[in-house]
Amino acid sequence: MCIPKKTNITIFLFWWMVLSLNAHAHDLTKENFSYLYNHAPVKIDYQIAKQDSLYKLILSFHLVKVLPTDSLVGFELSQQQKINSNQEELIKPIAVRVDSGFIKNVIELDFFAKEESNYLVVKFSFLERPYLFGIPINGALAFPLSNIIYGCDAEVMFYNGYKKLDSVWFEDIGESSNKEQFYAYMYEELFPAALPPMVVDGSPSAETLSIKRKIGFKGGMMLNEANHLYFIQNDTASDKGVSILSHEEYYPRIKKVEELIEALKYICTGDEFEELNVAEDQKLAFNEFWLNHIDDKQLASETIKKYFRSVKFANALFTDYKTGWKTDRGMIYIVFGPPEVVTQKEEVEIWEYKTFDGDLKFTFAKTRNLFVQYHYSLIRDKLLNKAWFTAVRKWRTGDL
Repeated sequence: MCIPKKTNITIFLFWWMVLSLNAHAHDLTKENFSYLYNHAPVKIDYQIAKQDSLYKLILSFHLVKVLPTDSLVGFELSQQQKINSNQEELIKPIAVRVDSGFIKNVIELDFFAKEESNYLVVKFSFLERPYLFGIPINGALAFPLSNIIYGCDAEVMFYNGYKKLDSVWFEDIGESSNKEQFYAYMYEELFPAALPPMVVDGSPSAETLSIKRKIGFKGGMMLNEANHLYFIQNDTASDKGVSILSHEEYYPRIKKVEELIEALKYICTGDEFEELNVAEDQKLAFNEFWLNHIDDKQLASETIKKYFRSVKFANALFTDYKTGWKTDRGMIYIVFGPPEVVTQKEEVEIWEYKTFDGDLKFTFAKTRNLFVQYHYSLIRDKLLNKAWFTAVRKWRTGDL
């Protein structure tokens, strides 16, 4: 998410239109969060920082409007102890800053929350449909929150959309100035694509990082390298920091022929993938791969567009410390499409497909990761073999 450092915003005290601070809590484990990943008219991104007992939350709403006057309404922010608590408390922020655009709307809140509260719950409505969004804090986190917020002047319409040559500023929310010293650790994003869901003996050892460079700066810095992970701290003796993955200028699309071939790994055989990579004319080999399986040129063209549209959305939705299409959730999204039911629990996220050869479930475990708090790792099962090859066959034949 990219927050403009200087925008025409209104700063004011925020008073909720309620009679009491206590309300019935939401059991987030019973909500269907599929709207986060399907083509719903609203998407949410957030950034949160903490200094002592003060929190700063920046919410970014991407809205697809029917009419120019359509807007987000009924916004509430509350706190609760558990993901399925039976009691919540509405939060009265110290200050709220609002930046409303046609598509992108940003709400920035400063507030205090209780140490025993482990979840924030955002509630709002858009186009007459209610939405809930849970944000873990305190005990629901793998690591303490950083006190750093960040943003840039470039307009970003997709999540995690920082690109090479973007100038990014950083600020310690506990300081009156953003001129203090920061440090950036740079890593190359050389992670492999996710393993298929039925490969239960795959080794994650390939996902290792080595520091390419350490940079000291004050206030802000330019992202001089694409496809690099930047981990920023102002206290290198702690494990607290924020991470930014820089991309090529055409992100979230992929454009170069070698990138297109790499993203075919999910629907290629091993031999096909090797042949594509060693081909003298990779563009020709790429086209021949599709035409060898789909002899109708128009259908092949439509299937290619559909496949790489899925790759694009996987990048926009699931990029964290690694590019979205390479993640486990990105892989399942590309091959099977957006999930129909998404259930979030304390330790896992479950995706369900009701119309794909019967009930099909994928469970993603929350795995501790210094760069993103938690990374979602698929719990692999050999029994997913049949569903996987059925979905892959549909892509390879254009039978979608």
